[in-house]
Amino acid sequence: MLELGQQRGYTLLELMVTLGIVSILAGVAVPSFTDFVRTQRLRSVASDLTTSFQLARSEAVKRNTDITVARVGSSWVEGWTVAAGATTLRAQDAISGLSITGSANSFIFRSNGRIDSAVTFSLASAADASAAKCVRLSLSGSTITDDGAC
Repeated sequence: MLELGQQRGYTLLELMVTLGIVSILAGVAVPSFTDFVRTQRLRSVASDLTTSFQLARSEAVKRNTDITVARVGSSWVEGWTVAAGATTLRAQDAISGLSITGSANSFIFRSNGRIDSAVTFSLASAADASAAKCVRLSLSGSTITDDGAC
């Protein structure tokens, strides 16, 4: 029970010390969080590429026809499409904050699930070039994703 003259709560000094500690912890956590977001973004785009390749390969075998994977515009970062002739099976929108360099502008999965020449994609963060992924597509049509530059 409170006696007359006693008050409950925090003093201004206690509040300022607490805010100081919170700001120091936030200053330490924000750079780590930024790196985490950058890494997850790279993983997500690499996964989108791989998923598109797997779709193209499986559709080529299923439909017994050629399936084309082609970039949209002048760069892979502007997006890409997976198409069977004039029919678009999947369209990927433009990607921001990353650079994507492919060793080909387009390639075709044949009806046996294979491609004519191996293709390599280098993904890098626009803010930090050391954050990178490499997506390789072999002649058999299988995909390998590695950390780091190609």
